[in-house]
Amino acid sequence: MTNTLDSAPPPPPPLPAGVAPAPPRPAQPTTTRTRNAGHIVAIIVGCLLLVPGLGMAAGGAAAAIGQAVATDDDGYFRFTLDRIETTGVAIATTDLWLDDVEGDASPWVFDFLDVDLRLRVDGAGSTDDVFVGIARSADLEQYLDGAAYSEVIEVDNRNPRYQQVDGVGSIDSPLGQDFWTVSASGSGEQQLDWEARGGRWSVVVMNSDGSPVVAADVEIGARSGAVTPVSIGLLVMGGIVIIAAAVLIVVGARGRRSSDADSGGPNPLVTPLPPHSPQPPPPAPGLAEEDQPPAAG
Repeated sequence: MTNTLDSAPPPPPPLPAGVAPAPPRPAQPTTTRTRNAGHIVAIIVGCLLLVPGLGMAAGGAAAAIGQAVATDDDGYFRFTLDRIETTGVAIATTDLWLDDVEGDASPWVFDFLDVDLRLRVDGAGSTDDVFVGIARSADLEQYLDGAAYSEVIEVDNRNPRYQQVDGVGSIDSPLGQDFWTVSASGSGEQQLDWEARGGRWSVVVMNSDGSPVVAADVEIGARSGAVTPVSIGLLVMGGIVIIAAAVLIVVGARGRRSSDADSGGPNPLVTPLPPHSPQPPPPAPGLAEEDQPPAAG
């Protein structure tokens, strides 16, 4: 049986006389991370900012993609209705653009939006000549007063829904009226372009001679000069908010670095020992004091 005492490592050799032992190394401070109420608030605020930031960025991206993909070469968003038709003398939409009854209100809104409306109308009624015009709602109502016509009240999945207005089946030709803000007429497809502005406006489609039984294929186009700057602004603002939210979340999650020294804990420093002066060896037995070697120094 092996004796465990025999396998123990030998003790370190003793230091030579006059050599001081090496001083112990100073204790290293322990580093930790702590969080206080400010870090928790930073995390909460960052999470709250992240949601609207992502929403703005997504909205800006959707607007930019829609502008690039869903528009034609002229920048119009297009929408085609099912064929509109009536046995009366006109098909009208009243209060197409409702803002202020008396006139142009909030002009800066329309200046900023810069909305352009385009109508393409191809007649398919009792005559090949079709008329399309935009006028103040009050002027158009006065013109159609007493005549039979159809008013578009809503559009359900490209299908217009009408409200029939009873009246006589004849009316003066729209070509001789002077209240139209913009109009187009003739055979084949007619195009009308209008820069939208505040007020009560109406659109009407008729036969050029004012005869009854009106039918036409209509394509509506709209564009806004504000889509591009708004999409860019949303992307930039969303990016700034997302970056700010990410910084707050990271700062709050990392916390503050602290150590024993910061918290007042021990950080002992060992004072080095003074230089050791070597001592003469003790005299050999039997030597007289005068025979001893002189002391160093």
